[in-house]
Amino acid sequence: MASYETVIYENVEGKIWRLTLNRPEKLNALSQKLLGELDSVMEEYSANPEASVLIIRGAGRAFSAGYDLQGTQHPGSTFTVTNDRLGLHRTIERWQRLWMLPKPTIAQVHGYCLAGGTEFVGHCDLVFASEDAQFGHPAGRSLGILPTLSMWPVLMGPRKTKEYFFTGDYMSAREALEWHLVNRVYPKEKLEGETLAYARRVAMVPAELLILHKAAVNRYLDILGIRAAEQSSADIDVIAHQTETVKEWMKASRERGLKSALTERDRPFAKKA
Repeated sequence: MASYETVIYENVEGKIWRLTLNRPEKLNALSQKLLGELDSVMEEYSANPEASVLIIRGAGRAFSAGYDLQGTQHPGSTFTVTNDRLGLHRTIERWQRLWMLPKPTIAQVHGYCLAGGTEFVGHCDLVFASEDAQFGHPAGRSLGILPTLSMWPVLMGPRKTKEYFFTGDYMSAREALEWHLVNRVYPKEKLEGETLAYARRVAMVPAELLILHKAAVNRYLDILGIRAAEQSSADIDVIAHQTETVKEWMKASRERGLKSALTERDRPFAKKA
């Protein structure tokens, strides 16, 4: 088994394996290194005949605050439109690969699950969340759309998707449950135990049947055109990166620092008491 720096990949028991995003000091922001190690874990999990179910969680206070924006450059000033598009389509390929892993994946979500984090869990088979979990795409206020739309139009329909994308507001775990973004919600102290208990039940079913159950459901979404829809969204995100809004925000983040730019961006959206 490979050695990793930004994730922990381990056998929990029997046929149950677990991936922990391990950048707690950065709220498990999805750096290029972490995403590369995710690719390797997906290879290991797929090829391991002793693995039947994979639990994915985050270390520390959150599942993931989204993509790591440190060092991000203005796409219009550093990259050509073509290179930007190619990069976004590589992102799409990664999340679709997660979606198409032959065996089940369960996201175990607590705390923040934002932007790229919602893309991550949107492509897992199941999502169990703690009561403190929060979902959203605040980056949509200044940086563009999510290339995959996090599967939200499929999972909760176009109207609710637009409601949250239009404002970048956070969604509570309970509302995410109501709108089918997550399967179950538990008190934080029970989340890990309940997720593991369900994984044990999954692991009792022969892997060859789990693979076919998953393939049948995913094939249905393939017929609806989910892959093409995500590729189209990535192309629209390329357009978003060329808008004056995104260019100005990237300039501000370089000049004033990322933290300051994020604070300024989100201040008008803060809910008044």
